[in-house]
Amino acid sequence: MLFTHLPDEIFQALSGSNKVLVEAVLFDLADVFYDHAEDPIKEKSAIIESIEDTLHKLDTLAWHDDVKETFDSPKTIHEYALRIYHRLVNTGWLVEEQELYRVSVLMTPQVSMLLRSLVEISRHGKRNYGATVLSILSNLESVANHPQERGVTLSQSAEASREFSAHLNQILLGIRSLQRDLFANRNPKEIVAGFFDLFVEGILIADYKTIKTSNNPFRFRRQILELAQGFLSEPSTAGKIAQCYADQQLISVDDALAAVEKDCRDIIQTFSTIEQRLERIDEYRYRLEKRAADTARYMDSSRPGLANKIAGIISDVAKFDAVPRLKQVVGNKIVGVESAAQPAKRREPPAPRIITQAEVSQDAIAIRDRQRRFHEARQVSAAKLQGYLDRQLSEKPSMHILDFTIESVEDFVCFDHLRYIGSLGVNAKRIEKTFDVVFTDQYINVREFVECREFNVVRRS
Repeated sequence: MLFTHLPDEIFQALSGSNKVLVEAVLFDLADVFYDHAEDPIKEKSAIIESIEDTLHKLDTLAWHDDVKETFDSPKTIHEYALRIYHRLVNTGWLVEEQELYRVSVLMTPQVSMLLRSLVEISRHGKRNYGATVLSILSNLESVANHPQERGVTLSQSAEASREFSAHLNQILLGIRSLQRDLFANRNPKEIVAGFFDLFVEGILIADYKTIKTSNNPFRFRRQILELAQGFLSEPSTAGKIAQCYADQQLISVDDALAAVEKDCRDIIQTFSTIEQRLERIDEYRYRLEKRAADTARYMDSSRPGLANKIAGIISDVAKFDAVPRLKQVVGNKIVGVESAAQPAKRREPPAPRIITQAEVSQDAIAIRDRQRRFHEARQVSAAKLQGYLDRQLSEKPSMHILDFTIESVEDFVCFDHLRYIGSLGVNAKRIEKTFDVVFTDQYINVREFVECREFNVVRRS
């Protein structure tokens, strides 16, 4: 049964008149016992000091005796701490162990799990699912690359998907119940306060604003679905993952195959229906925001929804030939310009369109390639100069400027830069070790194309 492993009196501490004090103490004791860096068995004095620290943070202290006790009510913080400590020990939240004169305090595993669950329920609120979706994708990619060694991580991805799906359901149900409560409320201040406290701070996903952007946490949904469907469509991969399940969980291969199939289908079910569920959540969110906006807008002028009533009055007045005079409301400002104002209408998302890849014409590709080759030909490098000189001189010891040939853009660029080898930097030093350019004072015209000083290129010995 559900409560078989828990003490019978465990919930008495949370049901009495002092439940507020006990709840605050248990909330802080959860952090004390969950400290992963310390021993889970604590000293009694440390627990009492922790209870005193919690009571110091409370605004007021008041102890109500549910049962007539022989001793007086506590007066000091230390007496309050002792009373709460004994209450927790008597109801089974804490267990004392005594060794000689040393008293230690611990929590049983069942009570610790119960307290952890209660704390998670109390802290239930905003969640950030960007990291969750990324972790699911990372685990599935790891399974795809190493199914035999890391196949068991598929179960972790499936569990995270189930938790995410359950949280979406909780958001949807929470918004519905909040909408019902706010619509039934007639106090404008409570409507606005409830919207921000219960919905914005408590129900909404932390990264909800990013859902409609390009950097939304569900942009990897397609990869996740492809990986999960790939595991089901490839029997060899599913068999390797099932073997890893069987080795890690100590179950038969048939049971492991069934577990693998169930985990994959849970992941596919979660991420294939996420758009429809988010649209329903967005619809309820819009209704809540509109009600809160109407209330905030008309809080100081009139009542929300009065625009529809004004439209009805105008329709009724239009039935008369002459406008009737309402004597009983003369002088009462119940209808004004602000009353007929309507909040901005909900923006409908644009219709989906098919994105087609633009095709580049073959002429544009050819022109781009010619331009790229031309720019590459104009670039000067030590390797090009070295190759040009080796090809021109071949086995000759020297060569005159008029004996060089220019057959391409590369040859012209190399020929033009022969005069500047000494200023081309460190990369051209090895060319200077092989060839020497000897200039004269005479200027000549080379093939009626370049006019420069005459020079000879001499191969160094």
